[in-house]
Amino acid sequence: MSFISPLFLIGLLGIALPIWLHRLQTHATEREKFSSIMFMEQSQQRIHIRRKLKYLVLMALRILFLLLLVLAFTRPVFFVAPQAAVTENTTHHVIVVDTSFSMREGNSFAQAITEAEAVLDTMEPDDIASLYSASGSVTLINPVTADPAVIEAGLASLNPDNGRLDIGAMIAALDTLIESSQANFLIHFVSDFQQSGQAVRFADMVPDVINGRPVSLNIHQVKVEDVPNWSVASIEVTEVDQVRVGLLNNSEETQETEKSISLAVNDVVQQTLTESVSAPSGGVTYLTFNNIVFEEGDNRLDVNITPNDSLAEDDQRHSVFDNSPPAPVILLTANPDSLAVTYITTALETAPRGYEVQLQNVNGFDPRVLQRYPWIIVDDIGSVNDILAQELRSYIDGGGAILAAVGERSAARSTLPVGNQPISGGLAFSRNTSYSVQRVNTSHPALDRAVGWNNLNISRVLPIQATTQDNVLISLNGDLPLLMEQNIGLGRLLLLNTSLDNSWSDLPVKPVFVSFIAEAARHLSNEEQLVREQTVNSFLQLGQNGGAAGQVYDPDGNRLLSLADTTRAQNILLEQTGYYRITTLGGDVLVAVNPDPRESDLSLMPAQALQNWENMVATSAGAAGTANTIAVSAVEEEPVSLEIWRVLLVLLAVIVLMESLLGNRYLRFTTGNS
Repeated sequence: MSFISPLFLIGLLGIALPIWLHRLQTHATEREKFSSIMFMEQSQQRIHIRRKLKYLVLMALRILFLLLLVLAFTRPVFFVAPQAAVTENTTHHVIVVDTSFSMREGNSFAQAITEAEAVLDTMEPDDIASLYSASGSVTLINPVTADPAVIEAGLASLNPDNGRLDIGAMIAALDTLIESSQANFLIHFVSDFQQSGQAVRFADMVPDVINGRPVSLNIHQVKVEDVPNWSVASIEVTEVDQVRVGLLNNSEETQETEKSISLAVNDVVQQTLTESVSAPSGGVTYLTFNNIVFEEGDNRLDVNITPNDSLAEDDQRHSVFDNSPPAPVILLTANPDSLAVTYITTALETAPRGYEVQLQNVNGFDPRVLQRYPWIIVDDIGSVNDILAQELRSYIDGGGAILAAVGERSAARSTLPVGNQPISGGLAFSRNTSYSVQRVNTSHPALDRAVGWNNLNISRVLPIQATTQDNVLISLNGDLPLLMEQNIGLGRLLLLNTSLDNSWSDLPVKPVFVSFIAEAARHLSNEEQLVREQTVNSFLQLGQNGGAAGQVYDPDGNRLLSLADTTRAQNILLEQTGYYRITTLGGDVLVAVNPDPRESDLSLMPAQALQNWENMVATSAGAAGTANTIAVSAVEEEPVSLEIWRVLLVLLAVIVLMESLLGNRYLRFTTGNS
């Protein structure tokens, strides 16, 4: 035991303080002198033992408080001796068990556990071992230990998951995870060794030298023959009432068998087909379900095939079909019969997503309905009065979004409503003036697919001065902005510095206008980043465009984000199969997650490839051993340091509570007596 900051031990002198206070408050019996006591009656003096005991306990708690406080500041450290001494003759058995999705096949995983337990039986008394699981990532299960029982307990806790194993990525992860020591490293890799898991470069499967010590490899293969396997490869809605399902033959030969395929929509089985299916190696056979009924909104599609083969978990697949009606969007305007309304409505109704434009007069608009819509449109931001501008800004601050343009009413203002961008000099207009696009930020989600901005003919814009909060996305000559975005709280304002009719520019009659409106709608409604069908160990990207991420629920219904996390961008690792639900201002969205299809291909690495792998690792280890000519003497591993100051702080809090309670009771007793 030692102290990191021993000078704080001087604080132990403070223990004298409660002792001194105790001496001051100790009650002493006062003696009075009398000339004669013959007329006094003798009585017995009461000794308040209980009160003295309470005060002694109170003093002890105060002393203990000061003692723990001083010790916490000194940060005592205990040193734990290592479990075993590591010498140059010690072998570190690094046991890596494949827990990827393919290990669910038959008894593959049970055989893997048996192989790993057999490794423990070969350990010498001086050997040590550690345990790792390998799937989508490499996880340390048991750190280095000389006790095989600890590794056996770790093996008992393992189960195959839904991830995919990449052997090259696994070796790279082990190079960083394995603790360096003076031992000789022997990696025991227990797996089915799928062909699809082999690294692209064979050299990526050779581990690095650790601390100058050679690394050897033992391969423990749990299967020696390829296993034929059928899996559900795809689910596709081809018509409004028609679903096509693809079955993949994951084998080296043509397979023909009879299967029953059931299609469930929102947990209700609608049809079951019994067909004789046939496909060549790696081929897909398709079956069609007709007269399928979908509900409005997101529909969960689940396909199951029976009888199951030896890998039953890929005999099912999940998918999502969005049967939502056109999404409603408010268009605020002062002139419902204007060309701007016609152009905007046509562009939105022809967008791939489909939108239902709801016209609202800006003068009589009730802002309380804003919370029903994830985004809205304002054809001329200058038509918004100050009261409505404040409501719109609050709407954006809470996570909403607005696409706005300027017009004749904006030209009469010195500052634009909502975004508060100043206008210098009024309307910048001349019939002999032509503005051209100088720069387009194509990395922005609203502009990454739009082509044709450089072909616009623009005659009128406002001399808007972009603020520090504005991000100029498209700029014109003369350093004038054409399109800018401003983040306000959790939402955003996308401002177009021209009118939405064709009086200021020909943008509304150009093809780029339709694509821009469609992409801007996807961007502002937070729909652009969601891939509705993903694989395990991929990432769900939310709020990447600056909006709120929303809450996410896993297939078991558990919330994955804290309240603070819902307000910022997130990358969520998808570790389970099934349906993830994302709740945002625009409503609930489902994402289907399935295993990586490469895990369904149970073809094994050739035996010669495995032998070449072992030989290459052995050659690399031999070269490392030759280079390391300096003999390594027996080195005892350094003891592990253990700091206990956090425990002392917890005890300190308990002592403070006890002292406070006891002190209050003692003071009440003393006050009552006095």
